[in-house]
Amino acid sequence: MKRRPLFPALVPRRLRRGAAAGARADGTGLPAASPWRIVVLVLLLALGAALGTGLYESARRMLGGPQISASELAQLRAEHQRLIADNERLQGSLAAAESRLEIERAAKDQFAADLRAAQKEMGDMRNDLAFFDQLIPMDPRQAQVNIRSAELERQGELLRYRVLLMRGGRPSGEFSGRLQFSASGVRAGTSTTIDLHPFSVPTEALAGEVAPVVPPATDPLAVRFRQYQRAEGSLAVPAGFVVRSVTVRVVEGGVVRSQSTVNLPA
Repeated sequence: MKRRPLFPALVPRRLRRGAAAGARADGTGLPAASPWRIVVLVLLLALGAALGTGLYESARRMLGGPQISASELAQLRAEHQRLIADNERLQGSLAAAESRLEIERAAKDQFAADLRAAQKEMGDMRNDLAFFDQLIPMDPRQAQVNIRSAELERQGELLRYRVLLMRGGRPSGEFSGRLQFSASGVRAGTSTTIDLHPFSVPTEALAGEVAPVVPPATDPLAVRFRQYQRAEGSLAVPAGFVVRSVTVRVVEGGVVRSQSTVNLPA
């Protein structure tokens, strides 16, 4: 409801005409909007948009992390490409180093195999040299039969022996005799000497048992040769007997032709 002035006569006539003209212009009977109101409205809308944009950017910075410029982004991309290139270069260097390492390892293995083969060949040659050195003719003035070498070593409860026999001069026939072994040692705290006999395992002996010494059908200590002969085998050692030395004898018809004593390490 439109308010009317209490004293219409006091209202200027020019204002009344302006209000009437505004009411007639829009046909609604209401006064038309003034230009300054439109300007104020536009300013308010612009201010609201600016405030909204500022609030959005502030929230995006707080929630989205730090912002970088285009130049910084380009620099980071260049650094990334450089790191990729360095990684590829290092991968290539690593592959080359691994290849060289494999080649060196193969060469080392081949060298070790060659060294083992050379050592084995040298050992065989040394043994052959020692054997042929023992074949050098002895002084004819020495005994007819001689023990050129005798080796004994412990193998558990047994003694393993290797004996090389030779005859000096120019023998016309074969020598036929027998080896004898006697051991000096300690048993139950007392020094004593005993005869040692060949070790043999009869067929009826149980597995894991030490078989008693029995006379074999053929004497393993018998020797028969013209110039030289190698004899080897195992001797049984009585339980509780500690061998200190062993004397090897070559006997022919009850006569000792040669003998040699071998000391065993404690």
